[in-house]
Amino acid sequence: MKNTELKSHMLMFSILLLLYVGYQFVTYQQFYNQLKADSITTWGEITARLVEQNPNNEAEIMKVLTNHSTDSNLYKEKGKDIFRQYGIDEVLKTELFPMLNNHIASHNQSIFWGLLILACMLFGTSYWHYKIIFYNIKQLTSAARKIIEGDYSVVINENKEGELAKLAASFRSMKDIIRKSMQDLLEEKKFLGQMLQDISHQLKTPLTTISIYNELMLNEQLPRQQQVQLLQNNEVQITRMNVLIQNLLKVAKIDARAISFDKERANLVESVEEVVDRLASMINERQLSVQWDVPDEIVMAYDKLWMQEAVMNLLKNAIEHSKPNGEIRIQVNDTPIYSELVIQDFGEGIDAEELPHIFDRFYKASSSKKPDSIGIGLALAKAIIEAHQGLIKVESKKNAYTKFTITFIKF
Repeated sequence: MKNTELKSHMLMFSILLLLYVGYQFVTYQQFYNQLKADSITTWGEITARLVEQNPNNEAEIMKVLTNHSTDSNLYKEKGKDIFRQYGIDEVLKTELFPMLNNHIASHNQSIFWGLLILACMLFGTSYWHYKIIFYNIKQLTSAARKIIEGDYSVVINENKEGELAKLAASFRSMKDIIRKSMQDLLEEKKFLGQMLQDISHQLKTPLTTISIYNELMLNEQLPRQQQVQLLQNNEVQITRMNVLIQNLLKVAKIDARAISFDKERANLVESVEEVVDRLASMINERQLSVQWDVPDEIVMAYDKLWMQEAVMNLLKNAIEHSKPNGEIRIQVNDTPIYSELVIQDFGEGIDAEELPHIFDRFYKASSSKKPDSIGIGLALAKAIIEAHQGLIKVESKKNAYTKFTITFIKF
């Protein structure tokens, strides 16, 4: 029986029943012993009177009392006839037999008190048992009310086995799930507020610039050449806003787990080479050289398009912060435990106090030489890599180098 509460209740009921059976057995034994003693006393008195009147009948009387008489049936009928003459027969009320009536009354009284005590014990144990059950239910109800009110510090303890313990365990699980859900909602709310604040802050500058340019273009006396220049400036700002919004949407979708990555086994080295080919014009423009230290093949499961997006942002960052005629080093390592991609430039570097913030959204280093930088690329790269269960870290030394290391654990 798995229901511990019912098991304990049935055990208590069985113990009380055994106690009552034992009590009844003792009561019946006392009844029989008293009846036997009184019978011996009564028949002893009768025997003594008869023997005193006729001593020769002593042996015959003892035969009758011990049921060894040969003609007992004859005398039984004669005895009944004699009793009937005095009105004593089977229909005579028990009250007219004082000795027997006292024994029966005493025995019935013992049975009554036994039943009364059993009923009181059953009521007491049932009350105690159900009081404990309803107390535990009351505790669970109180805990549920506190959880509904937002108090998740409530402790639900039920160390015994049984259905109540299972219910308490379910309540604890429900509390943890609700608390986790509320925390997630609060974090999402905070994230949404921060996201809206960041978007508002980032869009404020280009929108203000576009508004000023539009006001200038409303001037009819403005030369055509200047109008064209203002329109080109507006196009740059619009392009910047478009890039900003697209990148923000990508980061938001990844953070909200709204993107299903199509992971397939592919060669990571080929994917990185394709990214380098796409950025060849930027590399050539700054007259940079790319040093490769990679094996022919590293096959792993990843979403090729998204992974190339992350690598492209890291490589763009390396190109933009490299010195002209500088060098970019790309290294790929493969071990039985992990695969590793390293992208390193030897440009302006990053101050040590700014390294912890390098992956924050819209963060730009104080020494950055790109005023039009949005500061979302590294945050997007980190989100993509972590969505692939990867790790990314950065090492840098001012005016020496910056190295990004991406690690994918194989198990």
